[in-house]
Amino acid sequence: MKTTPFFLRPAAVEHDPKLVRRYRRQSLLRMWAATCLLGVFIFLLLAALFNSAPLRTRLSPEWNWWGIFYSLAWPVAFPLIMANNYVQLRLKELSEAGTPLTEEMLSAHPSRVLVSPLDQLTTYNICTETLSGLAVGMALGYGGPAAFQYSPFEGKILIAPRRPMWLTQCTEARVIAEPGQPVEVRIRRRFGWHFFTVQRGGALHAVETVAAHLQAQFEQRSRVLRAIKREQELEKVALHAKLSALQAQVEPHFLFNTLANLKYLIRTDTATAQEMLDHLVGYLQNSLPDMRSVSSTVERELALVRDYLSIMQIRMGQRLRFRIEAGDDALVRPLPPAMLISLVENAIKHGMERASRPGEIVIAAAVDGNALRVQVCDDGVGLTEQMGQGFGLSNIHERLQLLYGERAKLSVAAGEQGGVVATLIIKEQG
Repeated sequence: MKTTPFFLRPAAVEHDPKLVRRYRRQSLLRMWAATCLLGVFIFLLLAALFNSAPLRTRLSPEWNWWGIFYSLAWPVAFPLIMANNYVQLRLKELSEAGTPLTEEMLSAHPSRVLVSPLDQLTTYNICTETLSGLAVGMALGYGGPAAFQYSPFEGKILIAPRRPMWLTQCTEARVIAEPGQPVEVRIRRRFGWHFFTVQRGGALHAVETVAAHLQAQFEQRSRVLRAIKREQELEKVALHAKLSALQAQVEPHFLFNTLANLKYLIRTDTATAQEMLDHLVGYLQNSLPDMRSVSSTVERELALVRDYLSIMQIRMGQRLRFRIEAGDDALVRPLPPAMLISLVENAIKHGMERASRPGEIVIAAAVDGNALRVQVCDDGVGLTEQMGQGFGLSNIHERLQLLYGERAKLSVAAGEQGGVVATLIIKEQG
């Protein structure tokens, strides 16, 4: 005979005497109630048979109602004795296993409450997938998947060893979502015939098994969601870092040339120097915050362009004129920072500075349906081989792809009256 080594055996425990007395009392009452119900059924059956004429003629005169009653005494007393034996055996098993008797072991319908980190619909779907699977049925000792019944409108799920469920040891899981509160899953053992038997911890085991499987699924789904969120946050950080790097790649020649012009004008034309300095301060005030942000507005970007073109107008003299047209609905729309100024710089560098005649730049912003349309038009030398090969346009294309994907596009085409038209379209999401 194979025995367990003494050092692996759990230490025996002493049960709480109050719980032991309560356990014995509840078990005896439940068994007594069960046998009474059985006795009443047998009594009614015998009474029906006794009242029948064929049976009554065969019975002796001494047979009467009291005889029927006393004949039922032995099936009532015998189960009560058996219940006491079951209680003693169960207490011995718990003591040898090192498990103390608890109040939940005495209950025929224990319960558990789980808090789900997910929304109500996702929680309910996870509950149905888990409880209808083979793993839960095997863990409950059913030998296969549990008999399954669910009600989506009530958020209720029932599992049992077999059907009909109202006659078997049925376990219920109900998904509850109170306003302003986290989603809860309330698990309980429903009332059934097992209430009239000696409680051996089966109800508590079933509830704890269901709760453990659901909790494991909630934690697994929560870990997946946290991993996805962490990955999205890392992608967002990387995106912001890349955007910041792109925005920081500002052409320094404009600033150097402007300062050189300002130095010359201070000696030759003080009033014009003061005007250029005012526009330079405004330009820096609008452009420096853009280097640290990912979003701006059309109004802010137009203010930056106005100061830039005013400086370039002083530097280029009569060769440059500019005009800005924008509706009120377009001014409040979001626009990536330093993007419009790149289009204007591109028009100055490739269109106006290479022209041998005076020219004009027109900046227009309007809302067309759910899209913002921004155009930079010049009447300079037009499309050349160098157009589109510089840093400015490639920078804009890359930033648009990072920020908006397919919702934004930039096109550069020849103007009807000469020059170039750069059109930026950004559609609203949804």
